[in-house]
Amino acid sequence: MKFLANANPSVSAAVVGAMATVLVGVGGALYTQAQIKRREIEDAHRSRKVEIYKGFLDVVAKVMARTNEKVSLEPISDQALVDFLVEFKTNIILWASPKVINAQLNFEKVSSSGGNSLIAVDQLYKAIREDIGLSNRSLDKHQLIKMYLSDPDEMDRASASNSSLQRTSLTSHR
Repeated sequence: MKFLANANPSVSAAVVGAMATVLVGVGGALYTQAQIKRREIEDAHRSRKVEIYKGFLDVVAKVMARTNEKVSLEPISDQALVDFLVEFKTNIILWASPKVINAQLNFEKVSSSGGNSLIAVDQLYKAIREDIGLSNRSLDKHQLIKMYLSDPDEMDRASASNSSLQRTSLTSHR
């Protein structure tokens, strides 16, 4: 640094400028490398997540095939379903976002309490889509689960009747 102090001011300015350029360049290169590495890790995780989530979608389709004689998918047995769900839960602990884990827990809670599990599955589907980087922005309410129904309007009618039942229940208790 004595060199810079004793040097001509224009030479000192040029040296400081060159050093700043080198530091900014090295910093930029390190930042870019970190971003590339992060993106590579996310891409690897995304492909694993898609594999896990695709298995879940396939199992849900087989469960729904139980009630539709027009679907030629082989229905899944109760034991195979239980085995799959145990494996699925293990996989999402390792690979899924917190939103997917919370949606899965909500699905289990709703299913065990006799609630509308189709709505919970729709919420889980949306969390899964978000986790792999897909947008849900233009999707209407329950639109993902409606795709599996022979009469998609059935969901809207069920939701409307549940809402009117809840309103009736609330007004009758007043």
